[in-house]
Amino acid sequence: MTVTRIASAVAGMLTALLLQASLLGPLTFPVPVSLPALLVIVVGIYAGPGIGMSLGFATGLLADLGSDHPAGAQALCWLAAGLVAGMLGGLALQRGYGTRGVAALAALLGAATSGVLGLLLAILGSHAATAVLALTYLIPVGLTDALLGLAVVPLVRALLRAQGIRPPRPAARLIGSADALG
Repeated sequence: MTVTRIASAVAGMLTALLLQASLLGPLTFPVPVSLPALLVIVVGIYAGPGIGMSLGFATGLLADLGSDHPAGAQALCWLAAGLVAGMLGGLALQRGYGTRGVAALAALLGAATSGVLGLLLAILGSHAATAVLALTYLIPVGLTDALLGLAVVPLVRALLRAQGIRPPRPAARLIGSADALG
């Protein structure tokens, strides 16, 4: 992984967390919509399960450390979301899903992640987290994630295709050439 890719990932994480805390969280207050989780899912869809897991764990841990619930809950859920998104994303992209299809898949995974996180927090005894609330907000979170996904998907796709962020391609070598043997 190059320094540019790491810097881009950190900038994306921090931007999503800041937008969540300052804009999206207050606008959608009772509904637990999460822009960072949606970012992890969309990056996982386009970049694969390894990058999705890494970004999910790092973003979740950073979000956990800034919250009052048990540390590691979001990291675990977002790690799993990045993994599942990466695995399903390969199939979705092979089938030719466009922006709307990927946004719908991301919204479905985002709502599921929110529900699992709510249930996990209720099990861990976090204040104001109940299983009823986790299940009640599944549909509003899914609809809001679908709308956000229509903006996030093209942005992430464009950023991942940017020349400076794209991983370097291995150099092609001829079979039997002196370069391949030495």
